[in-house]
Parts: sequence; structure tokens; C-alpha cells
Amino acid sequence: MIEIIFGMLGGLALFIYGLKTMSESLRALAGKKAHKFLGAITTLPIIGILAGALVTAITQSSTLVTVMVVGFVNTSMLNLKQAISVIMGANIGTTLTAQLVAFRITDMWVYFAAVGFPVYFFFRRKLPKNVGMVSFSLAMLLLGMGLMSAAMVPLRADPNFARMIVAFSDNRVLGMLVGAVFTAIIQSSTAATGVIVAMTMQDLIPFEAALPLILGTNVGTTATAVLASIGGTVSARRAAMAHVLFNFIGALIFLIFIDQYAWFIQLISPGGDVPRQVANAHTMFSLISAALFLPFINQFAKLLTKIVRGEDFKEKRGPIYLDDRLLNTPDVAIKQARAELVRLAEIAGENTRLAFAAFIERDSQKLAKCRDLEDQVDDLEKEITGYLTKITQRGMTEDLTKMHTKLLNAANDVERVSDHADNIADLAEVAIENDVNFSDTATAELKAIYAAVIESYSVSVTSIRKMSVKTAKGVDKLEEKIDKMEKDMRKNHTERLKNGICNAEASGIFVDMIINFERIGDHAVNLAKVAV
Repeated sequence: MIEIIFGMLGGLALFIYGLKTMSESLRALAGKKAHKFLGAITTLPIIGILAGALVTAITQSSTLVTVMVVGFVNTSMLNLKQAISVIMGANIGTTLTAQLVAFRITDMWVYFAAVGFPVYFFFRRKLPKNVGMVSFSLAMLLLGMGLMSAAMVPLRADPNFARMIVAFSDNRVLGMLVGAVFTAIIQSSTAATGVIVAMTMQDLIPFEAALPLILGTNVGTTATAVLASIGGTVSARRAAMAHVLFNFIGALIFLIFIDQYAWFIQLISPGGDVPRQVANAHTMFSLISAALFLPFINQFAKLLTKIVRGEDFKEKRGPIYLDDRLLNTPDVAIKQARAELVRLAEIAGENTRLAFAAFIERDSQKLAKCRDLEDQVDDLEKEITGYLTKITQRGMTEDLTKMHTKLLNAANDVERVSDHADNIADLAEVAIENDVNFSDTATAELKAIYAAVIESYSVSVTSIRKMSVKTAKGVDKLEEKIDKMEKDMRKNHTERLKNGICNAEASGIFVDMIINFERIGDHAVNLAKVAV
């Protein structure tokens, strides 16, 4: 029994680790594009379902996508209706792994490992390294599945195990509960389904006993989204509740009609191939549930607003001060454009603060807000530029023309500041995902240059708000301080590398961080010129 337990746990550990590293590598290959793809979906529910399924299939983690959706709703990037459709799609996309392992290709792990590891080990570029890690991670996943399956062989002759399986077959509610609890504990419906498929490969459980367990995995996987929504907005809690109700109601419906469902799955699956039947049951649950809920998505959204009550603060997106009716008075329009520029600069500044906070606190949830702020800056910068372009069609004095040019240049500088903040967020994401540690000295230096840059940037924004020449001149002194800090930090960093205090991965992130901070400082100097 000890050998069985440790064999199963060891195989499960490899399976989950392989799944995790494969998900991280796939995210590195397409994560940021997938993030923007999800954030840009249309209001059509069917598009949301397809987007959720595609991104989950790419990242191999419905939990990741669901938590991402909760974060999007939390920052108003998605509304509740869009979130529901993406969650439906995520349930479909996560069934891909179960289909893969059900084809009994566990012995092929050696080929994936033999190809993946050399590619990862010998290549230095990120693209081939990530591709190699995907292949090697798939090898670990398949090896883990094979070890679990092999460890369970002695259970065929165990009478106690046989009686437990009979209990699952007779008491379907108990089977669903066990599947839900097990999935909630390991926080992966894919891994839980993998264990069930491994058991069917050794003929340990019949399809009738596996089916309630599969239904339970769909209920248990909602636990992570609920945890992610704690402390979030009302809309984020509604999105998490949507995941819970969608899967729970679907599981109850299927449990009531489980005999008919079992007949349907056996009808569309290869006869006698229980692993394939289990995988198909997992996939069809998500497909049929989405088809049942899709026509009632508006009513479902209204139900969620009644269950999770409250109102969210609606953040104003888009321009506030720009008004086409003022274009005939260019001096007033210029002032409004300057006020909008200050607001744009404040959003970019908040993006910088949030990105560095995500890095220091190792907080992935802050990164979703960073992406949202970056999108806001891009959109608002275009609005300001377009408005300033319209002003040129009216007659302007020489002074207004000079200010117009300054505002155009400043809008571009602010947009670049937000781009550097986005770079810092990317570096934070790499540090979080790869658990990159920094020496206390390096961390202190990053905090110091960050503080100096934020001070310089805040002073420059204040100078524009007050149109104060005196305040603007203070930015030059701060810039000299930042340039000196950057040079000293590079020198100190080189010494730490020589002494083996910093590793190569941390070194790359550190250097890129100070480069981005120094360039934000340069843009702060440019911004201050508006007031001069």
C-alpha cells in the first residue's frame, strides 16, 4: 500500500509539475498576446466562448484564464456578460489535456523529453527555449500519467478498493463530492481528470463510477476563482460566482440525467475504451453546458447581480476635458488639452507605481491592472493627439502654436513613459513566474532609483498642472541625480556579478529595470519643458 500511495503521489507530482511548467512556457510564447486578445473580445457571447476556449487551450490552464477574467472584470476591461462567455469557453479549452492522455500515448514521453531538453538546454533565445520546455514539460506530464497508472495496478485485487468503487457507482452524489473536494485540494481539474483517466487505464473503475467523479472536478475547479475574487470589486465577485453557478448547476443537471448522459457518451465513443469515454464526457459536459446557458446569458447575468448585490465605482475612461464645441476658441481648447494631458500623465505615473509594486510585492494580480492602464494611456494619447490636430484647423497665435507643439510632444513622452512601465511589468512577471531572487543591496538600489524617478516625474507633472517655470527647473537637478545613480548602480552591479552575489537571470532583470527607470527620467525632463 505504501508503494501504491507513493507511486501515485510521485506520478501526480510529475503530472502537475509538467502541467505547470508547460502552462508557463506556453504563456511565455503567447501569454501577452493572449492577455490582450482576451481583453479585446467583442460583446458577442459566442466570440467570448471561442476566445476563452482558445486561450485556455494555448495556456493549458482554465484556472489561469478564470483568474485572469476576474482580474479583467476587477479593472473594468470586461463586463459581466463577456466574463461569463469567456468562462464557458475556458471550461471547454481545459479538456484538451484529458483528450491527449486518453489516447494512451504515455510511452511517448521519451521522445518529447529527448527532443525538448536539448532544445531548451543548448539554445539561448527565448523562443526555442520555451518551445523546448513545452516539449519537455509534456514529457513529464505523460511520464507522471504513466507512473500513476502503473502504481494503481495492485489495486485491481484489493477488495476494499473494489467496495469503494461500488459505493461511488451506487451513490453518485458521493462520487461527485469526492471529485469536487479532490480537485479543490490540488487546484487543477486537468490533474484530477488525469488521475481518473489513469484509473480507467488499469480497469480500476468502470465508466459508471468515473462519470460522477468527472462532474465533481468541474465543481471543484471553481474554488481558485472564488479565492481570487476575495477583496475584489462587486463585478469581480460576480464573475467568480458565475463560474461557480455555471459549473455547479451544469453538474446537477447532468447528475439528474446521468444515465442518459452515459448512454450518449458511450454512443459517440469507441466501444470498451473507458479512458476515451471519460475524456469525451469531460469535453461534452463543457460543450453542452455552454450550449444550454448561452441563450440565457442575459438572464444569468441579471441573476448574478441579484445574488451578489452592490455597485462598483465606475472609472471614467476616455477623455474628460476634450470638447469639440471649444475648438472655435483655440486658447480655451489648448487649456482643455493641457488638462487632459495632465490626467494622461497621472495615469501613466500610476502605471509605473503599480508595475514596480507588483515587482516588489510579487503580486501577479496587480499586473492585470497595469495592462489596463497601458491600454487607457494608448487610447487617451490618440484622443489628445486627434484633438490637437483639430485645433490646428483653426487660427492660432504664435504663443498658442508653441504650446500646441509642446503638448503634442508631451503626449508622446507620456505614452513612452507608460510603455516603460509596461516593460517593468513584463520584468516583474518574469521575476514572479521564475521566482527570481535579488540581493538586499540590489533591491535597495532599485527602490532608490524608483523613488528618484517617481519624484522627478511627479514634479514635471505638477509643473504642467501649475504652469510653473520654477517647479519645472527642479526636474533638471533630479535628472542629474538619476543619471549618477544609474552609473553607480551599473558599477556596483558589475562588482556583485564578479563576487557571485547576483545570478545571470537576476542580472538581466536588474539592468533592464534601471534602464527603463532612467528613460522615464529622461521623459520627465521633456515633460517639464511644457511649463518653460
